[in-house]
Amino acid sequence: MWLSFCFHPMGETVFWLKLLYQLGLLCFFSFYFWIGGIAIFQG
Repeated sequence: MWLSFCFHPMGETVFWLKLLYQLGLLCFFSFYFWIGGIAIFQG
């Protein structure tokens, strides 16, 4: 019980870090393609 109690917050932290990382990548790529699309349409 103590072992799971000690490691549970760590697993939760890793889970949230992965989630934030994926969201960050998604935002970055959508922004990148949006800028690229504007450059293509205007150029």
